[in-house]
Amino acid sequence: MIPFLLLAALPAQVEPDGAVDVLDVGVALTMEERRVIHNARILIAAGRIEAVGRQADTPLPERLGRHWRYPDSIAFPGAVDLHNHVQTGGWGDINDMVNPDNPEFRVLDTLVPWNPLYRDAAAAGVTVVNAIPGSGTNLGGAGVLVKVKPVASVEQAVLRQPGSVKVAQGYNPERGSDLGRSRMGMWWMLRWWLKEAHEVAERGEIDRRPDVAQIAQVEQRHHPYLVHTAGARDTYGTVRMFQLEAGLPVVVSHGSFHGYMAAREIAAVGAPLNLGPRNFDFSFNGMARFVGLVQAYEAAGNTDISVQTDAPVVPAEEFLYQASLAERLGCSTWEALESINCDPARQILAEDRIGRLVPGLDADIVVKAGQPLDPRTPVQLVLVDGEVAYDIRDGQRY
Repeated sequence: MIPFLLLAALPAQVEPDGAVDVLDVGVALTMEERRVIHNARILIAAGRIEAVGRQADTPLPERLGRHWRYPDSIAFPGAVDLHNHVQTGGWGDINDMVNPDNPEFRVLDTLVPWNPLYRDAAAAGVTVVNAIPGSGTNLGGAGVLVKVKPVASVEQAVLRQPGSVKVAQGYNPERGSDLGRSRMGMWWMLRWWLKEAHEVAERGEIDRRPDVAQIAQVEQRHHPYLVHTAGARDTYGTVRMFQLEAGLPVVVSHGSFHGYMAAREIAAVGAPLNLGPRNFDFSFNGMARFVGLVQAYEAAGNTDISVQTDAPVVPAEEFLYQASLAERLGCSTWEALESINCDPARQILAEDRIGRLVPGLDADIVVKAGQPLDPRTPVQLVLVDGEVAYDIRDGQRY
């Protein structure tokens, strides 16, 4: 009750009806076809981006609301972390370690908006997280897509429910007393549920089958599967089972432990990759190699790549730094930049709301004193739905 009362006391940001807010920056990275605008101006109305252009070509609105000026800074879309587990702000969460497959579970009921870990994330430029169950079972249940902003209620924080359905393959969900003991058993069970969900959706029985409703909605492209997987065998096994066999939207998450050794085959089918949080692989053998994970997939022809924190494995506020590491370990700068906003937004099927600075999308905007991948420069301002989620002038948090 106490945390709720504290949240409820947050001051409301009030401005005149019909007012348009203005953000002026030195450079705007729109992440729309890699368009860069110098001396940029962004107009914001009713929580959405109204216009983006050069200041010389974009006049101030007649009814001017707030006017932020950062002439030496860079603005870019808010960061989108697709693999995040800190929705409660602590250790409390659902118990997904029940049956090998728990498609009816969801983390929505454990969500604590604007908890301290989300505040840290906001201070680093994270504006949306996909809050998901753990990886102890093959089907952990549904995650929820959350706006990281100072609100009191769950309803105000939710961008989409479900955000994705969490699946785990390889290592973590291996069990000793049932079919989950072997890869063959795990894959048989997952295929059984995929078939069941397909038949329920095809018969139009989703409302009558709450046990499979969340996975049946994947058939309708409401949200994708997000699959914890690692190693070349399981990483490609995920692509084969969900994308090639079932024809469903799926995001391959982690892809580590030499998963990149199947990178060319994955590139051939264009599977979305959500890599990390370990951004390198090291082989200590006769051909010892230190390999950057994103670089290895990119070099093989993959372009649909996002990074992740798996928070709290890596703190949520180090999300941008994961892309900095990816670039340092060899991937291209544009690939690293796209891995934090437009690519994850598209992968999670929310590109119509987030991930780019274009008119009509949510005004989730980060202003940084240097380029996004430079860890030496601080985040100065974060807007979520056009409202201030973090302002360094109120005290630097990260």
